[in-house]
Amino acid sequence: MKTSKSIMLTTKMAPKLITVTALIFFVFVAGLSQADVTFGVQAPRGNAKALKKWSEMGKYLAISIGQPVKIVPLKPNKTVDAVKAGKAQFMLSNPVLAVILNKKNGSTPIATMAKKSGHKFAGVILSKKGSGITNASHLKGKKVMAFKFKKSAAAYVFQVKHLKDQGIDPHKDFALFKEANKQDDIVLAVKKGIIDAGFVKTGLMESMAKEKKISMSDFTIIDQISDDFPLVRSTQLYPSWTVTVAPTVNADVIAKIKSALLKLSPSDSASKKAKIVRFVEPVDLNSLTNTLKELHLPPFE
Repeated sequence: MKTSKSIMLTTKMAPKLITVTALIFFVFVAGLSQADVTFGVQAPRGNAKALKKWSEMGKYLAISIGQPVKIVPLKPNKTVDAVKAGKAQFMLSNPVLAVILNKKNGSTPIATMAKKSGHKFAGVILSKKGSGITNASHLKGKKVMAFKFKKSAAAYVFQVKHLKDQGIDPHKDFALFKEANKQDDIVLAVKKGIIDAGFVKTGLMESMAKEKKISMSDFTIIDQISDDFPLVRSTQLYPSWTVTVAPTVNADVIAKIKSALLKLSPSDSASKKAKIVRFVEPVDLNSLTNTLKELHLPPFE
């Protein structure tokens, strides 16, 4: 049985205990609210290049939302599983993966990336200059390399759609059709004559030429389309890389990230480092969704 003295002591200590408890609770909640926001980025040219390209974006977003933002580079074939596992709350990926994430994970598009060439991009089919391979019909019976079958937008899906529209099935009509680990490797393999033709995204060849790795004059662009689009291309245009967000992310965090992305300007160090211009409201992915359905590609196998 408690004495009056012990009761009085406990009563006096109660406010202090409440204060300490409240302080511990505040620190705990603050710690939760300041947990890293994970922002996945597709890494078609390797993780090191992706981190170098997007690290400033992570800093920009962290400052904008007042919360740490961790950049998570992911290969196309690892993206869906990583998002499902919660390793990337936000994901900047090619539009094919954006469609897959939407259908399989419930992820929602919140912004589309825009470069100097605009908010759309396409696929390139290239061959070595002087090879005699100048149009789609010349690819039958040839050795061709692409990037990440069924997952890569502009280095597989766009080209397969373009060729099938002309009655050519890459998986049946090529002598060899193989995957590359990096898109750069495809261009270099064509240059060296290891393969006859390759599929890559628009802008890659120009970037490699600027890096002095290749000369554009060493290649032929198969079925080249000449219009006001500033980069060489073989296929129709599709929506550019898209930022999607997992359904479990807090609405307030989503609003802050989206606002920061849409406020990004060409003069910001983040956009300069990533070699982009800005982000715009999400571009409709219906045209690509229909292409994936037509080709029976994920998520419409």
